[in-house]
Amino acid sequence: MSAALRIYLRWIRDRRLSTLMWSLGLVVIVVMTAAFYPSLSESGGDIFADSSGAMSTLLGLSDIIDPSSPLGYLWIGLYANIVPMTLIALGIALGSAAIAGDEETGTLEYMLSKPVTRTAVALSRFAAAATILFVVAAVTALALIASIPLFELGDDVTTTGADGSTLTQPGATAADVAAGTFASFAVGLGFLGISYLLGAATGRKGFATGISTAIAVGGYVLYTLSDATDSLEALTWVSPWRWYIADAMLLDGLEWDVLLPFGLALICLLVGWQWFLRRDLQNP
Repeated sequence: MSAALRIYLRWIRDRRLSTLMWSLGLVVIVVMTAAFYPSLSESGGDIFADSSGAMSTLLGLSDIIDPSSPLGYLWIGLYANIVPMTLIALGIALGSAAIAGDEETGTLEYMLSKPVTRTAVALSRFAAAATILFVVAAVTALALIASIPLFELGDDVTTTGADGSTLTQPGATAADVAAGTFASFAVGLGFLGISYLLGAATGRKGFATGISTAIAVGGYVLYTLSDATDSLEALTWVSPWRWYIADAMLLDGLEWDVLLPFGLALICLLVGWQWFLRRDLQNP
């Protein structure tokens, strides 16, 4: 077994309990949210009909999203906020710990005293962090897919408009959940890359976590406030929430720009790796 593979497997094994906890937390959230659909589906449209612009942005609402439909309900209840935010938080935690976590405790220096290269450590740790993030996202998707037939989320919903016309909204499918979860995973991976870069460049876990979190929260606030003032519209292009909310891939399927966070993560990996190769380790 190569040194890189040993590092990869060890890092995942050391985090099996925390991975389980993150997975169980998200599973509980998605199942409980799904369980409320039968009782809230008829009143969902009325609850959110009078939402303000900022509140509509927070909920991911738009004129074409019906919150009483299965997909509309899952979007505003999970995929416009809770699922991507949780995966972003996990991604930041994993990325900042990949290099800087062990560097701050002094265990990274001990590891590098063995016949292991910095390149092996840098690449294996990033791969392990991305794997954990993907596993948590996949478990979340599987839990929701299993909940679809249990809580009427797969049933078509027909609504009647004020003019007497009817509109049938399709139920949720496994493909819809897979698309929405993959988009959420992509956002989380992008922030994993940012926190990894900051941690690899500085060796300071707290710094990497703080700056990455500030970027995530700032981007979300910026996108939300853009609905209140047009002067901020141009700035929202730097926020991942612009394409994530606008595309609503849970409802409309995957779009090409879901690849943008993967490109960001790759750039952060390459830059962080090279920076890590060239600097001295921090003394714990």
